[in-house]
Amino acid sequence: MKRITGPHILAAVLVALYAVFWFWYGGAGRPLSDAEIQHYLTRFDEIGPGGGTLHVREQFETWMRQDDGDEFLMVNLIDEPANLAAEEAYNRAILPPLLRRASFPVFMVRPFTRFIEPEGHHTWDLVAVMRYRSLRDLLEVVAGPEADRLRDLKEGSVAKTHVFPTHMVFSFIWVRFIAAALLVALGLVLHFALRRFGWYGR
Repeated sequence: MKRITGPHILAAVLVALYAVFWFWYGGAGRPLSDAEIQHYLTRFDEIGPGGGTLHVREQFETWMRQDDGDEFLMVNLIDEPANLAAEEAYNRAILPPLLRRASFPVFMVRPFTRFIEPEGHHTWDLVAVMRYRSLRDLLEVVAGPEADRLRDLKEGSVAKTHVFPTHMVFSFIWVRFIAAALLVALGLVLHFALRRFGWYGR
């Protein structure tokens, strides 16, 4: 029987960590079922339209019926409000539950001049892209127990916005590869650090 040594244990731990990350990061789940769609539509009816135009039940219903269960990127074109404290309050409320579901900001950029654009085009203050693990994860947050509070905070956090989901076509940023590379680097550092201890190679 082959003897189990420290390097074997270290490799097994790193593989297990990557498996946990892979499962958490997800991105290729099952589409919403008819029962789930009805549940979320009922929740939207319970929440109500609120004081603004951010409750878009019809658009969500169309999207839910087209859901493929995959990850997506949400493009947010934003006009900042006069009250930046409201924006900070909204981010503090919504980011933690999204991060628990492997949904996070990919980047945020600010236009600094006008360039090629059609006549009458609206100029936005910010362009932000969010990664979502699935539509189900987004719905669990925006139609969950904190839905009323999040909606009110959202309406106060932006003066105007245009939001639309997209699927990735191409990117040099491969999060799964980056995570694997970081774990390999960590493994090498730990391996060379632990070699000085006799028990590690036993």
